[in-house]
Amino acid sequence: MLNHRTTLLLFTALWIVMIGLSFIYTIHSYWFVISMLFFLSIEFYGAYFVDSGFHINTISSVNTNEKVVALTFDDGPVQQRTEKVLDVLDKFNAKATFFCIGNRITGNEILLKKIDEAGHLIGNHSYSHSNLFDLKNTKQMLKDLQSGNEEIKKVIGKAPLFFRPPFGVTTPSLAKACRRLNFDVIGWNIRSLDTTIKNKQKVVERVIKRIKPGSILLFHDTVDGVELVLEDVLIYLKNNNYKVVELDQLIQKKAYA
Repeated sequence: MLNHRTTLLLFTALWIVMIGLSFIYTIHSYWFVISMLFFLSIEFYGAYFVDSGFHINTISSVNTNEKVVALTFDDGPVQQRTEKVLDVLDKFNAKATFFCIGNRITGNEILLKKIDEAGHLIGNHSYSHSNLFDLKNTKQMLKDLQSGNEEIKKVIGKAPLFFRPPFGVTTPSLAKACRRLNFDVIGWNIRSLDTTIKNKQKVVERVIKRIKPGSILLFHDTVDGVELVLEDVLIYLKNNNYKVVELDQLIQKKAYA
């Protein structure tokens, strides 16, 4: 499988050969530009598509014939909106995984406990979720991710082993940090786009037409009205004999250290 290390080695070898041949033949500079653009295109794809596994192996779905799926929510906890999501999940007796931002936990400790006590899983979604997060080096990444885990552990007494990258972006520095912390990096194969699509029905349709056995669904418990989308999706799953299972059960991995 194509990954960052293999790509870097292949292109480095290519450039060395091209430089060597340039002493014998005329090699126009645009070939170097084209090869560099091709290299950067591959790197961009690998970084911005979490299911590519380009920088680090990610779990975005499982291969199964059993009609099971897992629900995940990013960016909380937030008052009222997260609580509405919890109410809908409770109504359908469904469990989910909440990938929480560490700096949102202070002041929301009771809410985080409520998530845990209701039987849902809590994962790490970084401490800062900064727009500049992907520019951090490995040391900075480690500090950020450890801070996220510490905030969660202070409240529920458990340190998450599931991590979802902010914006779904992976980098070599993030990959090193995740390996050191023994994180399982969780992606998705169904992205609701609930933060960009304003029409509830369009979000529902986007999700349900992509559902298949072993899917991991991505929502945000920070979006106004996401509980309405969730309810329609859960009705569809029930009517089509799908079972919502805990993420750790779906992927057969431990959720906490």
